[in-house]
Amino acid sequence: MAYSDATGSLRDAMLINMLLLLACLLAIISLVQAVAARLVLPEASMLCLVGIGMAALYAWLTSSAPHEQRLFFDPIIAPTLPAQAYLWIFLPPLLFQAALAVDVRELLVDVAPVLLLAVVAVFVSTAVVGLAVAWLGAGGLAAGLLLGAVIATTDPSAVIAIFERVGAPARLTRLVEGESLLNDAAAIAISTVLAAYLTGDAATATPAAGLKQLAWTFLGGLVFGGLAGRLGVACFPFMGARGKAEIALSLALPYPIYLVADHYLGLSGVVAVVAAGLVVSGMAPTRLPPVLWGHMRIVWDQVAAIAGAAVYLLAALRIPYLLEGATLRDLLVLPIVVLAALGARMMVLFGLFPLLSRYKLAEPISSAYKLAITWGGLRGAVTLVLALGIAESSQLPTETRHFIAILATGFVLFSLFVNGSTLSKVIQMLGLSRLSPQDEALQQQALRLSAEEVGRAVQAAAAAFRIDAKVADEVSAEYRRDMDLSAAALDLDSAISERDRLSIGLVALAAKEHDLIPQYGEGVLTVANLDAMMRNAGLMRDAARSEGRLGYNRAARRILATTWVDRLVHWLHEKLHIDYPLIYRLSNRFELLVCRRAVLEQLRDYVRQSMVPLLGSRMGDVLQNVLQTRIDSANEALTELRTHYGQYTAVLERRLLVLYALRDGREQMERMMAEHSISKEVYDWVMREIDQAWKKGIRRPRLHGHHGDASRS
Repeated sequence: MAYSDATGSLRDAMLINMLLLLACLLAIISLVQAVAARLVLPEASMLCLVGIGMAALYAWLTSSAPHEQRLFFDPIIAPTLPAQAYLWIFLPPLLFQAALAVDVRELLVDVAPVLLLAVVAVFVSTAVVGLAVAWLGAGGLAAGLLLGAVIATTDPSAVIAIFERVGAPARLTRLVEGESLLNDAAAIAISTVLAAYLTGDAATATPAAGLKQLAWTFLGGLVFGGLAGRLGVACFPFMGARGKAEIALSLALPYPIYLVADHYLGLSGVVAVVAAGLVVSGMAPTRLPPVLWGHMRIVWDQVAAIAGAAVYLLAALRIPYLLEGATLRDLLVLPIVVLAALGARMMVLFGLFPLLSRYKLAEPISSAYKLAITWGGLRGAVTLVLALGIAESSQLPTETRHFIAILATGFVLFSLFVNGSTLSKVIQMLGLSRLSPQDEALQQQALRLSAEEVGRAVQAAAAAFRIDAKVADEVSAEYRRDMDLSAAALDLDSAISERDRLSIGLVALAAKEHDLIPQYGEGVLTVANLDAMMRNAGLMRDAARSEGRLGYNRAARRILATTWVDRLVHWLHEKLHIDYPLIYRLSNRFELLVCRRAVLEQLRDYVRQSMVPLLGSRMGDVLQNVLQTRIDSANEALTELRTHYGQYTAVLERRLLVLYALRDGREQMERMMAEHSISKEVYDWVMREIDQAWKKGIRRPRLHGHHGDASRS
């Protein structure tokens, strides 16, 4: 009994110690994040410094503090977990959140250059660094290749924060972000093959075996992750759209996907999680209410911020251990390794990237972009974790382990403190932070409009607070000075050509349409219709950028075109009296046309309120004509449906209004409950009634006859 009590007390003490340690880590992370934001410094660099400082403090405690006090820090300074456990714990949520934040359609536009940077560049970096190390005679070709693979992984967290701070172009950020999403998989696969070779497992260390493994793990991870993400998204519409269940399910997705792919299927867990995140990012907005989707993104941003900071801090704590035994030779080899890695990226960007442009696989990028990407490939926590795994591998030769661990760690420190601290200046020197003449004109116009709105708001606030109107005028004038608004009026016609203004307006219309469509979700429109409309809005945006008004109109018409499916379902109805395919097709088309027309009417208001002040009244008229043409097309299609299926379309109209009313009623009850206007009992009773009415109203009406009899199924 005494032994049991002692064991229980020890277990309780360990648990309390771990909880206190976790709280301390979170407090340190929050402090570092706050200081980094206030001082406008890279968060990753500060976490690295704090981690090294904490490790130095622990080293001091080992010689001056009692053993019992050191035990508090042992779990993080000298953990018993294997190095790969850091990847298992922290990498899945980081990858999943990064994929959620990606605009899938924008990424697909640049999929060829992203794959070039994420896969081909890893091979080139591995080879160049390996040859450089072998040429120096520092560690042998195999060790040099392994080092090259370990330092080929890029970390987006630090570089993207810098890009956003200096206003780097969106495409530059997208390329670096896309590269970092996928190059971990290639680097880990190559590292595994090279480590097998160094440990004597020749059967799995041939180039053919390495390529086969990479192809299997990469493509298999894409398929498995995509299917898993699709299955997760398919569950969202059945979970009540209340928020808690959907977000909990999203939080549950990354870990099983990563671990099952990596440990049970032999696939890339990294690629699987990224694929699942991209699927959720692309499909969830049409299956969740816009507010809930935004809330899910916020939750994941916070999860990733904590996970990213934690893995940086914990990996940085091990830096003194990784650098243990460093010599002058290592210090002399490090600059060569850095130059080799930078040279490898430049070879890919300046040598291979132009081939993509030549064969129309990617839009060309300027030399300034290429230099920024070269200098902006920062390394971070993943490289440190891989180096830590090699340092702890007893199967590798001791000299090789120390060589790779020391140089990989030194490379990370150089990347964070040299590349990271100078990246913003490099971007500014290359002129990438400067706006184009068109963007400068739009910026000036937007600032003027903002100043007018601010002036009106200040006058209203002054009246409410009973403050003299002269003070409000002074504040408004001060705001204008702070925004650097010149006194000269802007001639928008001379600043931006009509063609450019039209392209800007059409792209803005397509983007706004993409944002408005999800408001008709939650059952009012079928998921298939929402997906079709969202895809069509994306096509219109792409076509407006590349072909202007002609491409925009062509893409807009595609969704209304009659297809072979329409002809088939009519034939089944008329010849075989099989009604359901026609019912499904007709009700889908009717819903799509009605809601598309409603979205277009909202876009007309958007043009009046936002586009006309920004682009001018003449361009506003052009955009209104474009929208009116689309509204006329939708009306013609609806008239055709009503002509052939008059009573049936009347039933569909009523069904649509019933669903909309029930959804609005649900939102009203939720708002009244949040405001404590009704009791929980009343809320539950009304929601049950609404749910029953919804189940009845959601059923598709049955079609009787070709011209109109319709009744409930």
